[in-house]
Amino acid sequence: MAITAQTSAYSRLGEVVVTDWKAASLLKPSTVKPILTTIQKSLIIRTLGRFSERDLQALQDALRTLIG
Repeated sequence: MAITAQTSAYSRLGEVVVTDWKAASLLKPSTVKPILTTIQKSLIIRTLGRFSERDLQALQDALRTLIG
């Protein structure tokens, strides 16, 4: 899923606002967009941070809504 700092006043189906964005080492308040994609593992340079349990649960709920 895509993470962006371009947040809107109205959330769309499948979007998740990252509540604990500072703890996740994000630079700005961010939203996870429902854009599913894959990436080759060798293209990952480093891990920036980790979502809190609260944000992970919100992301899991959104995925369940999107894909059933």
